[in-house]
Amino acid sequence: MKIKQQVVLDNFGTLHLFSTKQGYYWFGRVKNIAPDYDCVELTINIDHKDQPLTKQKELIKQFADNYSKIMTILYDHMRSSFAKIGNTKTIEDLKNLYFLSSVELKKDNEDWWIVFEPKHGADSSYNFLPRFTLNNMKVKWSNMI
Repeated sequence: MKIKQQVVLDNFGTLHLFSTKQGYYWFGRVKNIAPDYDCVELTINIDHKDQPLTKQKELIKQFADNYSKIMTILYDHMRSSFAKIGNTKTIEDLKNLYFLSSVELKKDNEDWWIVFEPKHGADSSYNFLPRFTLNNMKVKWSNMI
C-alpha cells in the first residue's frame, strides 16, 4: 500500500514509500544509475517507515559510481551461462539483447537484487528476465545456469 510520503534522492529522483506485510520500502523510477538508460526502477527495503536513508543513499551512489564494473560482472555471468548450453553470445551481443531494468537494495544493505529485460526486437528465444543477487561485487545467485 502506498503511503503519502516521498523522498528525493539527489541526482536520482523521487521515491515513494510503500508498506507490505513484510515491512516498508521506497520505490521509484530514477535516473543516473544506469547512464545507458533513461530510467531504472529502484527499490530500497527498510526496517521501519521512519528509518533514515543516509546509508542507503551512499550505497546507491556507490552503485552508480561502479555501474560499469557491475555491468561487466553481470554480463560476463550471462555470457558464461549461455556458453554452458552451447550459445556463443559475446558480452557485446548480450548488451544489445538485454538492458538493466531494476535494482533493489535489500534490508541488510549488502544484497542487491538486479533484473534485466530483453530489448524491444530481441529474438523470442531470449525473452526472459535474467535476475541476479549481487553481494560485495560477486554474483551470489542467478536464475541462469
